[in-house]
Amino acid sequence: MLVSGAALWLAGLGFVPLLPVSVTLKTFLAATWVGLCSYQWQAMWRGYTRSGCLRIAADGHVERQRADGAWEPARLCAGSVVLPRLAWLRIEPRGMPAYAELVSGEIRVSDDWRRLQVIWRHIGAA
Repeated sequence: MLVSGAALWLAGLGFVPLLPVSVTLKTFLAATWVGLCSYQWQAMWRGYTRSGCLRIAADGHVERQRADGAWEPARLCAGSVVLPRLAWLRIEPRGMPAYAELVSGEIRVSDDWRRLQVIWRHIGAA
């Protein structure tokens, strides 16, 4: 995911010189693009490095395990997607920006993955 983010960052910078605006505005747009991408990249990296496990209860309550082993409440954000073998979960811990967690599993092998599929059918549209 970080690689795709870097590729989109470079693609965005590649399009800025092609815009039919003044050099001053191009410079401002490029700086804004770099700042926004850097902020999002740092948020993703912080979330990724500070998380251990996720718990999703049947009622949709989410907790994440911090690096020190303690559990803290989090919120499942809009934009989360659960497919048969992959899930893209957008998690927002308290006091931190939202980040995405890419997880995978196999229904026939993992009871936890099967539970996630069932829970998602109940809370996914909410």
